[in-house]
Amino acid sequence: MRLPFKSVAIALLFSMFFGPVGLLYASTLGGTLLILLAFVGVCIKQFVTVTMIWLLACIWSVAATNRYNRKILRALT
Repeated sequence: MRLPFKSVAIALLFSMFFGPVGLLYASTLGGTLLILLAFVGVCIKQFVTVTMIWLLACIWSVAATNRYNRKILRALT
């Protein structure tokens, strides 16, 4: 059984529009971690921190998707 590749563009769009929740498409652990950090940031009213977490989610989603796709390519060869 072949695993499908994940789209880097879709991962980026999800994380741009949904932030850490969109990161769950690319990385379940990363999405969960950033959701918790964002929740804490909102609770203590550190909106600059939440903005930085949002940007980190975008970067992390692209990196995680690329890592996932490379892992599949290595398994195929």
